[in-house]
Amino acid sequence: MNDTLHISEIVAGHDMKIGHGFNAKHFAESAFHGLVDPVIMVDHFHMTAPTFDPHPHAGISAVTYMFEDSASPHVNYDSLGNQGPIHPGDLHWFIAGRGAVHTEQPEGENPHVHALQIFVNLPAAKKLVDPHAVHVDSADIPEFRGNGVRVRVVTGESQGVVSPAVLPEPFTLLDGFLETGAVFEHVVPAGWNAMVYAVQGRLTLSAGSNATRQVLVEASALGVGGAATLRLAAAGSAHFVILSGPALNEPLVKHGPLVMNTREQMNDRLQAYQRGEFGRLELPS
Repeated sequence: MNDTLHISEIVAGHDMKIGHGFNAKHFAESAFHGLVDPVIMVDHFHMTAPTFDPHPHAGISAVTYMFEDSASPHVNYDSLGNQGPIHPGDLHWFIAGRGAVHTEQPEGENPHVHALQIFVNLPAAKKLVDPHAVHVDSADIPEFRGNGVRVRVVTGESQGVVSPAVLPEPFTLLDGFLETGAVFEHVVPAGWNAMVYAVQGRLTLSAGSNATRQVLVEASALGVGGAATLRLAAAGSAHFVILSGPALNEPLVKHGPLVMNTREQMNDRLQAYQRGEFGRLELPS
């Protein structure tokens, strides 16, 4: 296994607007040249109205992480029979596997959801697992606290703090806040990649023994491949996210929210969806 450290160029989030109620900074895995694998896509979004019709997923986990400053719940509906709110600070990890249908929408008076939507690839051996969901309430997400540092360990582990989330594959999701002059370090294991995203503020990142320091401004990200200690420093208050998982290094065939390894597999899943094998979802009127 080659664990030579690689760092991508800095990528600015692509502005994406859908309808009148959805605005996002969009990041595609292709912009990072393989250095965020197994992450397929990230949308950092604000949503104030229902936007998406029920739609299929297969071969991935569709992950919703609600930032704590969301003003209303994001309500999940899926063809497995799950229906319920994702509250501010919650994690909802939807393992689509062989295929399922879902949608999520803000509800309530004056709704405003501030969140991440993340597509995390499933390895070839697990692409056809039965779909299921993992939900972690905000109150159950542990935190690391240091001098001017607060980091929510949403999944995985960091600085000796371990999330209770049980996922199909190891994956670390950190939601961190730094005060002026504060520093946070996170270890990326051998064989893993990481995506570092500046949600708000300005961050200086150094990785391993690499003398080069990268400056991330708000709504920008980079990918890191290979074992390294990531060191984030903030000149002013800052909010960041780190996504990290074992690199799959497998071929990708993408069709919107379906991700398989071959065209034959993709055609099989599309035909299964058309036959109704992903289940049906009826939204309440």
